[in-house]
This record gives sequence, structure tokens and C-alpha cells, in this order.
Amino acid sequence: MKPLVGRVLAIAIFFASGAAGMVYEISWSRQFGNVFGHTVSTGAMVLSSFLGGMAVGYWLAGKYRGRWSALSAYGLLEIVAAGWVCLVPTLLQFGARTVLGSLEIGPFGLYHVARALFCFVILLPATASLGGTWPLMAAFLTQRKERSSAWLSFGYATNTAGAMLGTVLATTFLLVTVGVTNSSYFAAAVSAGCGLLAIGLSGIADQRAVNTSSNEAGLRSTEVLLPWRWWLLAVVSGFSILALEVLYLRLFSLVFHNSTYTFGLVVTVFLFALATGSTITGFIGERLRPPQLIAWCCGIGGLGIALSIAIFTRWTQFHYFSEGDNFVAYIFSALGFVSCVVLLPVTALGMILPTTWRALEPQSLNEGQIAGLTAVSTIAGAVGSLAASFLLSVVGLWGSFALLVIMYLLIAVGMLAVRRAIWELALLGLVGFVAIEFNYSTMHETTTLEAGDKLLQRWESAYGWIDAIELSDGSRCTRQNLHYGFGNSRNSVQRDYRQGHLPLLLHGKAKDALFLGLGTGQTAAAALKHDELQSIVVVELIPEAIEAARYLKETNRGLVDDSRVEIQANDARRFLRGSGRQFDVIVSDLFVPWESHTGYLYTVEHYRAGRASLRPGGLFVQWLPMYQMGPGDFELIANSFAKVFPHTTLWWVRASANWPVLGLVGSETPIEFAETAAAKGFVEHHPHSGQQDDWLADGNSILSYYIGDWREGTELNTDEHPRVEFSAPIAHVDNRKLRGERMRSYFEDVFAKLPQNGVETGGVEGSALNRAWRLAQQRRLLGIP
Repeated sequence: MKPLVGRVLAIAIFFASGAAGMVYEISWSRQFGNVFGHTVSTGAMVLSSFLGGMAVGYWLAGKYRGRWSALSAYGLLEIVAAGWVCLVPTLLQFGARTVLGSLEIGPFGLYHVARALFCFVILLPATASLGGTWPLMAAFLTQRKERSSAWLSFGYATNTAGAMLGTVLATTFLLVTVGVTNSSYFAAAVSAGCGLLAIGLSGIADQRAVNTSSNEAGLRSTEVLLPWRWWLLAVVSGFSILALEVLYLRLFSLVFHNSTYTFGLVVTVFLFALATGSTITGFIGERLRPPQLIAWCCGIGGLGIALSIAIFTRWTQFHYFSEGDNFVAYIFSALGFVSCVVLLPVTALGMILPTTWRALEPQSLNEGQIAGLTAVSTIAGAVGSLAASFLLSVVGLWGSFALLVIMYLLIAVGMLAVRRAIWELALLGLVGFVAIEFNYSTMHETTTLEAGDKLLQRWESAYGWIDAIELSDGSRCTRQNLHYGFGNSRNSVQRDYRQGHLPLLLHGKAKDALFLGLGTGQTAAAALKHDELQSIVVVELIPEAIEAARYLKETNRGLVDDSRVEIQANDARRFLRGSGRQFDVIVSDLFVPWESHTGYLYTVEHYRAGRASLRPGGLFVQWLPMYQMGPGDFELIANSFAKVFPHTTLWWVRASANWPVLGLVGSETPIEFAETAAAKGFVEHHPHSGQQDDWLADGNSILSYYIGDWREGTELNTDEHPRVEFSAPIAHVDNRKLRGERMRSYFEDVFAKLPQNGVETGGVEGSALNRAWRLAQQRRLLGIP
């Protein structure tokens, strides 16, 4: 076989391997999230374990010295990785049943460290095998002296392009259709296929030439050591690239709907830019010397980052991105937007690592040095991603971008100054002046407030910006990433109070209540008026949201600092599975259904964890923002809920066509309404008007908002197939949400026809006993003639 053909076939195999590797990472992040919580910490733990294991593989395989066929060894490692990947789900579930799955942190945070080590160890055989494939592929690609570093660049670019394809496949098709765990099995089959093809290719390739050149490279490596500055550049490249990816994801979260689709889109463009940079490095060849090329890459990259912020700001003005008439148009518009922002700087910076390989020529080019540079870059990348994720609260989003800009410009100026490239320095300075002048007004604190509004405080959290705001009418609200409101002390307070009261009133004898999600704190604040409660526990994922809730203490009744309330900063799923505590009532608040990973709070497994945390006779209530989901999304959630709770009843908490909110109330037996506190009504006043809430006035009023009973359906939302997370963004962008006329039609076609056997009304008097009267009341509120 001709060497050119062998290289092309090998690179094609490497492309498929890159796709499989990215599917592994995405699948593992969700598998581990279901055990340890879908938190930033879990995501960072999986990413750092993935990159750390890859680095180990680079280092070990970098010791290859032509002792065996490079492609055969490559194929064997692919098969080992595939086999181990199939064991990861079982090992993970075993760990979940140990102390690692508890909520304990141990002395000095020991359990946190143990979980991180557990993640690293159970992934290591697979990740190290995947990492080891690159030095072996490098050994095969450098079997000829001519243009060897160019082939390295092409191989690396192709592998990165494969990762891009893996991202697209995973976030648009595999996770929801094939399944989360099954996606990793599918990728394992791809890896195994790559391994077998590589072994087959090695049998027909010209191995004599491979071994001869590899041995010569091995001898050269013992004579020449790469100067330290190239190792330092590899470290800087890895650290900044991964940090920049985190920062861009955070930046776009300010204007996108933050679904799995938009997350995958940003990562896809980022990987495309890296692949493009590596490809350009291969084509440049000897036209520019490595020091000169890296200097310009750093200069263009640094100025490109500054320019990207200006483009982002001027394009969006930090308004919610809503271009496109439908979901497909939205995705393509977002793709163009992200490309304009990201491509220039990331392409330039993506050229740095491949250029360091060129610096090895001609004396020391071998797989050991290549593996070493890649390993230190990968380890630095893990550190960079962690730093960007958890140090934002110190320097902020703009400060983090500014530090990267300054770092790259200093490197560029330093390298050009050493070479005394005066005209290049002058040109860089001119371009820099124009870019910074263009960008000057955009690097500031962004508030996006309406006239008369006041930003009380902003927190730079690991989950984005958390704001506490005082509105022009004197009310207050809290929000995340500029556009996701947690609630309002005037407009949503009455609804929030009802969400807290109804579950407790329908139970009637609750001693311990759990609220999943804090938001403004107004829903849980309703529990403070129920003197029979002995404990009130609130679980909130974002610690800064707890601080923000203090700014609404007038309407949430000082919930955060009340001695009767225990607030846990944790993932709701993790708390239910790990606390071992039992409750009489569990209230699951309104969660945006289209946000990435939020769909796991609407799965069968989540509701099973909730039911297991209930005492006999307990109630689990799931509040649903109907105005944020389509009919199919609602039915997926309701089917999944009814799969777990044999008696699932539906209740309005806001019977409005434009902003409808209802709850799924799950119980093991029918609700005996006459024996509950709801039958007597409840006194609650609006905190601003002082008027009593007629909705809670008496049992007749409360019962009038009973819609009917939901029966289990066939299509479910599960951990393996998180369908809501993928369908809700489409309904959101295509404007197929249950609002207005669509809500009215759905009421007539579905809700009005539901059976009403889940609530026993014997012993209750009043017009609400009449089904027709209840339907008439609800139609009136929905504006149905």
C-alpha cells in the first residue's frame, strides 16, 4: 500500500475515534450527574477525569519506540477502551450504593476528594487508552521525513473534527433517541470498529518503512531535548483554550435559551475552529518559522477575543436571542452568530499546539515529544476549565476575558521583541489600538435594566449571573443570566403562596415539608404560616440564589434566615436519593423545561426518588409552567408522574390562558377532601393590597380548581431518554407553548374530558361538588365562551 493511502485511511479511522470520544464525554457527564447531581462540580469532575486520563495515556504511549506496529497497538487500545466503556455504568451504580452516593462531605471534604478519585479511576482504563491512541497515530503519520509535522496537524485536525461530529450527533440525536447510556455503548461499537480497521490496515501497510523511521526517531530523541519555552507554550495553549471554552459558554448563556441544542452548537463551532486552526498549520508548512507563527497566533488570538466581545455586544445588546421564524431557522441564525464571535480567536489559538510540534523538526520529531507536549497541554486544559468555572466570582466574566487578552498580547509582543520584528510590532500595535477602541465601551458591567429599575446586587456564580433587582414600581425580583426570572414580589407572589399552601392543605396533617427549588422563596414562605409543621427544608442548586432571596424578605417572610427553615445548597435529585429523610409533603417548584439538564427533574426516576422519600399518605406535588411547554411536553411529564403515583390529580394554581400554571398531585390513595385542611379554607392576604386570596377562602373555592385525574401514558420521560429536554426547546422557539388559544383548545379537548375519581368529596357541601359547575368556572377564567 502506498504511504499516502495508508495515512489517509488512518486519519479517517482517527476521525471516527474522535467522534466516539466526544460521545463518551457527553454521555458520562449525564450518567455521573444522575448519581452525584447535575452540578457544575460534577461536570468539572467528569471533564478533569477525562482530560487527566487522556494525559496519562499520552505519557505512557509516548514511550513507544517502534517496538511494535503502531497501527496494531492503536487498534488494540481502541478495543480496550470500547470494552471498558461498557463496564462504566455498572461500576458507577456500584459507587452510588456506597458512601460516595450520600450527601456527606466527610472530614475536611474527604468525600468530595473520594468522589473525584472514584470518577478518575473508573474512567482511567478507557480514557488512558483513548489518550494513548494519539502518540501511536503520530508514530504512524511520521514514518516519512517529508512534511511529517504537516501530517500531524492534519491528523489532529481530523480527530478534532470527529469530536465536532460527535457533539452534533450526541446533542441532536443519540442522547434522546438511542439513550444516554446506550449512546456510550454505540460509541464503544464505533471504537471497536476503529480498532479492528486499524489492525487490518497495519497488516497491509508498509511496516518496514514505519519501523525504520520510528527507530531513527527514537535514536534522535535521546540526543535533542526541546527547549522549555515550547513546553510553556503548550501549557499556555491548553490552559487558555479550555478556559476560553468555558467563558464563551458562559457568555452565550446570557442571550440563548440554554438548551442542550445551544450548548452543543457553541461547542461544535469551538471544535470546528480548533480543527481549522490545526489544518491551517499543516498547510502553512515552512512558510513561517514556528516562533513567528506563534507570535502572530497569540496576537490575533488576543485581539480576536477582545473583538469577539464587541461583536457579541453590538449584535445582541444583551437582549434575548430570538432570530429565526422557527426552530431550524433559529439554530442556523445562532450558528452564524456564534461563528462570527468565536471563529477568529479560536482558530488562531488552535494553531499554537500544532506549531509546537513543528518546532521539533528536524532533529527531535518523535511520538515521545509529541505525546509530552500534548499531555502537558491537556493537563493545563483541565486546570483552565476548573479555573474558569470556579474563579469567575473573583475576577468576573469580563475580567476573565481581559486576563486572557492581556496574556496573549504580552506573549506576542515578547516574542516579536526578541526577534526585533519592529514592523510586525508596529502592525500589531495598530491593529490592537483599533480593536480595543472598537471594544472599549463593551467591557463593562451589563445590567439590561428598564428605565427606573435598579440593580441591587449581582453575583458571578458558577451558574452564571444572579441578579437582585428593584423595579420601578417598588417591587423586587431575582433572575439568572439576564433573562430567566425566578419570580416577582408583586406579580407572582399570590401564585407562589398558593403553590406552597395547596399541598399542605390537601394533606392536612403534614409535620415535615420539603421544597425543591427556592427561587424567590415565596412558595416555601407559605409554609411558615402552617404552625403544625415541625420542619421545613428547602433545596436550591445555586448558592447565590439563596443570597439573592434575602432581597425579597418582605414577601418571602425572611425565609432564608428563619430558624424553622433548613436550606440545603444541593441538587434536588441528589438530595432525594442521598438524604435518607422522609417527608409528608414534597413540593417541586417551577423549573424551565427547556434548559439543559433541567429535564431530569421531570423524569420517572426523579419521581420514584420523590415517592421513596414520602411517608405513608404523603403527597408529591409538581408545579408546571404550562406557558413554557407544548402539549407533548406536558403529556410526557404527566405520563411519567402517573407512572409512579397511582393517583395523579391536576389542580389549577393560576387558571389563566396566557400564564397558566397547574400542579400534578401524586398520592398512593385518593385524596379524602372532607378530611383535609383544604375543606375549611385558609386565610392568606396579598402582601401589597392586603386583600384576602379568594382562591383559598373556603373548601368550595379550592375544590373548584380541581381539573381531573391523569392516567399513565405510553411515552415517558426517563433518565435514559430525557425527551422533554429535547422537545421543549423546539416548542419554545416554534411558539407551540400552551398559551392563549392553544391553552383554551387543549382544555376543551383534554382537560374537560378527564375522569374525576382521584378526590373523594363525600361530606363536602357546595356548588363545587358539581363537575359541570367546576368546568364552567375554569372556562370563565380561561376566557372560553
